[in-house]
Amino acid sequence: MTESYPLPRDERRPLAPPPDFERLRREAPVSRIRIWDGSTPWLITRYEDACAALADPRLSMDFTLPGFPHISPASALRSARLLPFPFRPEADYRRQRAMLLREFSPRRMEALRPAVQRAVDDALDAMEAGPRPVDLMATYALPVATRVICELLGVPHEDYEPLHALSRTIASRTAPKDVVGRAMDEMDGYFHRLVATHKAAPGDTLVGRVVAQDVLGGALSDEDAAAMFQMLFFAGHGPSAYMIGLGTVALLLEPAQRERFLAAREPARRSAAVQELLRYVTVSHNARQRVATADLTVGGQLIREGEGVLVQLDAANRDPAVFPAPDRLDVERAPVHNLAMGHGIHLCMGRALALIELDVAFESLWRRLPALRLAVPLEEIPFKHDENLLGAHEVPVTW
Repeated sequence: MTESYPLPRDERRPLAPPPDFERLRREAPVSRIRIWDGSTPWLITRYEDACAALADPRLSMDFTLPGFPHISPASALRSARLLPFPFRPEADYRRQRAMLLREFSPRRMEALRPAVQRAVDDALDAMEAGPRPVDLMATYALPVATRVICELLGVPHEDYEPLHALSRTIASRTAPKDVVGRAMDEMDGYFHRLVATHKAAPGDTLVGRVVAQDVLGGALSDEDAAAMFQMLFFAGHGPSAYMIGLGTVALLLEPAQRERFLAAREPARRSAAVQELLRYVTVSHNARQRVATADLTVGGQLIREGEGVLVQLDAANRDPAVFPAPDRLDVERAPVHNLAMGHGIHLCMGRALALIELDVAFESLWRRLPALRLAVPLEEIPFKHDENLLGAHEVPVTW
């Protein structure tokens, strides 16, 4: 029987993927699933199969191809508009990705560490100066993640909150199409104006440099640039913010793991511990969407040209064949490439910055507030499961 996607979660285990993924990994790791529009793409839940699918050039992210599995009305609506480059034909994707790789080099990202530390310290100063309990999402996770990406892009501070509100509407699995459409119009208009501003006076920001070199140089249209920067805002603030929030919850629930995390002083050990948090939480709980451009076989299952494929990253990150005792947080786990930031040609370009951001955010939080604790029982935290990213509306904490 074909099941409906998304699968139901166990509210008693808010950081874990739906329990049915474990059964599917064992019994039918490549199986049909029914999505909102009645179509039945293939769902992949096993790590080995997920890696193979994400690295296979015959599985495309091109939104415009027939059979592409849109997992929400918002996704389908976006396909009728100017698309960010990850969802374009591969030649467009590779060309525009190359324009950004120079901006996201590990050396350039490491140079941003002091700016990340300032954003973290300022947020902690505000937390300590205010009343308690406090919402960790509103006062720490979101301000830090949004400030870091907006300063990198060159987005004015006063625009942070309105852009985040629009992004949540666009990312909703349940918002009506007309509401999503209006939010998309506002977001598109904002980033078109940002491009125009930097065309008139390019600044020393990511947007300014790309506009000066690629837009004014004729290699990138205004429309493609606006879509590119909008995508960077989406990808650059939401995942990091929710990962800071839920990663903190995970460490608060596991005091022994928190102590081991904070004791990991060497860069390699701290990086491995952050990677384990990314694996354990995996805030990107929407499957990666693909469509087959030719017949292929994944996990022994024939997938025909034109059929949709959903690669479930959080399920793959709990595969016991790769991660022993996968439902246990173990910050000293031997490093294995997890899929929280993707795999293959679509591996997250901002991976280096995200790892720096999480490292600084977690270390600074407990260095400044060693007595931090949840202010409400776990079951009272309003987790959100109806958007593209797993998160929480609020995480009340005190110290």
